[in-house]
Amino acid sequence: MASHVTTAGGFVIVTHKYPLSNAGQAAPGTVASQLPGPLQTFLRGQPKALGVVQIIIGIVSLLFGPVLVNVYIFAGDIGLPFWTGVWYIISGSLAVAAENIHRRDLVKACLGMNIISSIFAGVGFILYSVDLSIRTSTIQHVGIVAVLLVLNILEMCIAIATSAFGCKSECSYIDMPEVAFQQA
Repeated sequence: MASHVTTAGGFVIVTHKYPLSNAGQAAPGTVASQLPGPLQTFLRGQPKALGVVQIIIGIVSLLFGPVLVNVYIFAGDIGLPFWTGVWYIISGSLAVAAENIHRRDLVKACLGMNIISSIFAGVGFILYSVDLSIRTSTIQHVGIVAVLLVLNILEMCIAIATSAFGCKSECSYIDMPEVAFQQA
């Protein structure tokens, strides 16, 4: 960040310049400490690491889906592992993209998708819990549902954490005008 101070008509005008290129995208080689405060706040949450975990959880959910469909478990019948897996992969991909390309619109998209993912993870938590409580099937299928239940709990925690950092970033984002102080 560079600052420029000028005086005009008895006022001191301070202009802060951030190294941003078109459309709010950071210039190549920009380190996080050179970004505006709200983007630094978002990056403190390590969205890339959390996004990678979300993508892995989504892939695992998608891989377990056909097994649950063949066993006629309620969660498999409604396609729970499929639609939750897709949402997790999308929200994880947006989190990774938001850290790689420092753009405010990606942070907003990441925030929205992680809110949706946390809702789906909560629904998955409820449905997998109900499925486990009434399950009298073989131990292997109970194990798969239990693993998916734990992954949904993990996903819900990650999505809420990423949403919190995104919200903290976006709620504190203010387009700062130039500030003028009158000299004494």
